[in-house]
Amino acid sequence: MERVRNPGRATSPMLVTPIATLAALAVALVVWPHLLVETSFGDFILVSLILGGATAWRTGQAVARSWGSFWNLVAYVVLLAGAVRFCHFALFEDTLFSLQHFVMEFLLLMAVAALGFRFVRRQQMTAQYGWMFEAHGPFAWRERSGDAPGDAL
Repeated sequence: MERVRNPGRATSPMLVTPIATLAALAVALVVWPHLLVETSFGDFILVSLILGGATAWRTGQAVARSWGSFWNLVAYVVLLAGAVRFCHFALFEDTLFSLQHFVMEFLLLMAVAALGFRFVRRQQMTAQYGWMFEAHGPFAWRERSGDAPGDAL
């Protein structure tokens, strides 16, 4: 009988991909800042990172709390990336319809939202199925070992 792979493992693509994306965006911000920053670095920090990032984190948490699928999260982040682009346009006169900046905003917000999603999903899996799973870091869970009290029966 073949074992099903644990989606909560620390090496899951749903955890590794957002972390790698954030690392790549951080490198791009240093090497090619024009990919992410259109007008000023302060505007990027305020709108994209602080406002957009916090909203993306909470969006990921909200979708996970409702036991929604990851695809629901993708749809919400597309809308959120459009709202962040509009804020850049309305507040700082950036380009509204810039595909490059929209994609970069989406990648940034999706990575943050995915981490928020995983953070809550780990809490849910270890609380709802505590007899079966235990926490393995802030974003992952694993099967309980056989040494737990009550397993000797």
